[in-house]
Amino acid sequence: MVNLRAYSLLVTLSVIWGMAFVAIRVADFELSAVNLTLLRWLIVSGSFAVLYPFIGKPKVPFERKDAPRLLVVAFATVAAYHLALNFSEKIVNASLAGLLISLAPLFVVILSALVLKEKIGRTLRVALLLALAGAVTISLPDLSLGSGGILGPLLVVVASLSSAVNTVLSKPLVLKYGPFPVAIWGALLGTAMLLPLASGSLLREAATLSVNGWTSVLYLSLLSTVLANLIFYTLVGRGALSRLGVQLYLVPLVSVIGGVAILHESLVVETVAGGALLLVAVGLTTRVRH
Repeated sequence: MVNLRAYSLLVTLSVIWGMAFVAIRVADFELSAVNLTLLRWLIVSGSFAVLYPFIGKPKVPFERKDAPRLLVVAFATVAAYHLALNFSEKIVNASLAGLLISLAPLFVVILSALVLKEKIGRTLRVALLLALAGAVTISLPDLSLGSGGILGPLLVVVASLSSAVNTVLSKPLVLKYGPFPVAIWGALLGTAMLLPLASGSLLREAATLSVNGWTSVLYLSLLSTVLANLIFYTLVGRGALSRLGVQLYLVPLVSVIGGVAILHESLVVETVAGGALLLVAVGLTTRVRH
C-alpha cells in the first residue's frame, strides 16, 4: 500500500508538471519571463503563508547551520529554475526545450551518487539510458537552435541543473524538518529573492491578462507549484533520488500529450516511440529495491 501510494503521487506529480509546460506556453504570450515568474511566485507565497499555520510546523526547531543549504535550495528552485526556463521558452522551440530539460533527471542521478552516496545499480543505469533515448526520440522532430543561438539551449540546461540541485540538496532538510516546512520556507525565501526584479510592468501586464492567461498563471501557481511542491518534497523524503529522477521522465511525456490534446500540436511516430521507451524505463525503476 505504501508503494502504491508513492506511485500514485508520482503519477499525479508527473501529470501536473507535464501540463505546466503547456500552461507556460500560453502564459508566455502575454507576460514577460520575469513577470510570469514574479506573478506565479507571489501567488504561491501568499498561498503558503495561509497554509503555514496548518502544515508548516517542522519536526525539530530550525538550526542556523542549515541556513546556507536552505538558501541554495530556495534560489535553485525559484529564481534560477523559473527565470531560466521562462526566458528559454521565448527563444528555443518546444522540441529542443523538451530534450534539454530532460537532463534534469540525469543530473539528479549523478548528484545523488556524488553528494548523497546513493548506489546506482545496473538496472537503474539501463533505465536511465532508455529514458534518455526516449527523451531524445520525442524531441527529434523540428529540432533546432531557434533564433537565440546558444543562449536559449544554455538557459534550459541551467534550469535542468537548478532542478537537480534543488532535488538533491533538499533531501537532508526534508528528512530533518519534514517536507511541508521545507517547501514553504523555500518558496518564501525564493520569492523574496525575486522582489528586486519587480517593476510597474508587472501590474500593467497582469491587468491586461486574458481569461486563458489567468487560468494558466493560476494553474502554474496553485497546482504546479503549491500542490506539486508538497507532493514532490514528500516523495523526496521517501525514497532514493536516483530512482525518482528516472521516474520523473514521465513529465516530458505528459507534456507532449498535453500539447497534442490542448495546443493541437502534431503527433508523430517519434513521439510514440519515445514515449514507449520512457514508459519502459519508468517500469524498470519500479522493480528496483532500495
